[in-house]
Amino acid sequence: MTSAAPSTDLLASALAAGLVTAREVAAGDVTVDGAVLLLHGRPIAHARSGELAVRELRCLRLLAETELVPAVLRGEDGGIWWTEAVRGTRLTELDGTMAELAEACQAWGAALAALHLTRIDAGAEPPLAVRPWVMDPDRLPRGMRQAPSGSARAYVLRTLRSDRGLLRTADRAADRWSADHWTHGELTGDRVVVQRAPDLRVRFVDLQAGGLGDPGWDLAGALDCVAELTAGGRAPWGAASGACLSEYLLQGYRRAGGTAVVDAGTRALRVMSRAWLTAASLDARGSHSMHPAAGKAAEASRLTAQMSQARELADRSARPGLVAA
Repeated sequence: MTSAAPSTDLLASALAAGLVTAREVAAGDVTVDGAVLLLHGRPIAHARSGELAVRELRCLRLLAETELVPAVLRGEDGGIWWTEAVRGTRLTELDGTMAELAEACQAWGAALAALHLTRIDAGAEPPLAVRPWVMDPDRLPRGMRQAPSGSARAYVLRTLRSDRGLLRTADRAADRWSADHWTHGELTGDRVVVQRAPDLRVRFVDLQAGGLGDPGWDLAGALDCVAELTAGGRAPWGAASGACLSEYLLQGYRRAGGTAVVDAGTRALRVMSRAWLTAASLDARGSHSMHPAAGKAAEASRLTAQMSQARELADRSARPGLVAA
């Protein structure tokens, strides 16, 4: 693995935490790639720092006995925390046959149910999960407030704030938001790690938005992730049936006792959340234009399709009795 230049601060923290030895550092056996500490080229720990890391570390410590999340290796040392490098493959990079993907999705569903059903110990005081920005588009996170006029991001925000169906959906979802179950908070394929040997095992990483929240938001995110992976065209997910894998995910979740319900409104807001990421990627690739002449017709078409899907789901959510999962 090619590594970036080692960070002096991270190396000093790793030494102080006893994760590596001075002899290993001197021999060149230790490298740092971003926030990842590697020994002989193998990831052994991840560095965490900042305000979001404090929330994540609280979650990891309280969930340690579940073995669904990385272990905390050492406490704060100069503002840096260390967590174990979880063995396995990120879902986005997972390879295999349709049957193997189905098995992984079923295990993923079971692990998600186990997280949601984790007992909340009296006096533990877990953090509250961050309520999704799409449920309150007038109070955006600081980094989202300055979308340039004419950009794809501005288009997403303008649609969310002006479409009556989406606004009503956001209001209903905000009213239903609960904080009585452990949740991951922001599931994506990069935050689900699958280990196949010696036994099939799924764990969750990057819990910066985690805490007590609405398990329906998590489950909707998992279903949305399957849809994104299978629609992306990348092997082997691109050759798989999204509907089939979603059924295996739900089967694993229900069999493990998961109780979350996903309605069309939740799915609509999840799609809008993903549309923001698509828009940000689109803006990052060039001038702030969605016109096909800008050379990004495929990405612009994908964003337009996501927005249409969100509106359709929002319309469905207005009809009582309809659920998406």
